[in-house]
Amino acid sequence: MKVLFVNACLRGEASRTLKLAKSYLEDLKKARPDAEFEEVDLDALDMEVQDGDYIMRREVLINAKDFTSPMFDLAKQFIEAEHVVIAAPYWDLSFPAKLKMYLERCSVDKLTFVYEKGVPQGMCKAECLTYITTAGGYIGEMNYGFDYVKGLGSYLFGIQKFHFVAADGIDIDGIDVEGKLAEGKAKLAEIAKTI
Repeated sequence: MKVLFVNACLRGEASRTLKLAKSYLEDLKKARPDAEFEEVDLDALDMEVQDGDYIMRREVLINAKDFTSPMFDLAKQFIEAEHVVIAAPYWDLSFPAKLKMYLERCSVDKLTFVYEKGVPQGMCKAECLTYITTAGGYIGEMNYGFDYVKGLGSYLFGIQKFHFVAADGIDIDGIDVEGKLAEGKAKLAEIAKTI
């Protein structure tokens, strides 16, 4: 099994979301010792903004079904993953902008999805995606980051199963931060057994 870890934890080792993600990856390694792991560290990626010029160059290549350009490397890596793990802090009701840029790179007509009778059909091998986040306040009904990833993953990429784990409220006075993180790790450990 190929596991793709999309690391959108831009604070590096100081990130509490990254702590949860690392715990989950260790649990996955124990549950699936045969698995291959790849990481995309979004903080280390120098992604060109998809402005008008970029989109025109991209569309020419897509229409020619020429996916040899490095601009498609992330999408080609994404479609080969059998399990996708996204770790992203809850920022401004969703996630860091670099994750949106990454997902735009992975959304490629004729590569990660194709249209059949006007409806997109996902071309990705992944059957499951696990989304991990932490939030200083409570997320509640405003889970726009995960909702977006789930919508994109199911509608465009063809991913059928989603897991969501959040340690939220961890910047509220009096909250047991380590206890909340431990709860998140325990939930992720249970998910790892099912992958």
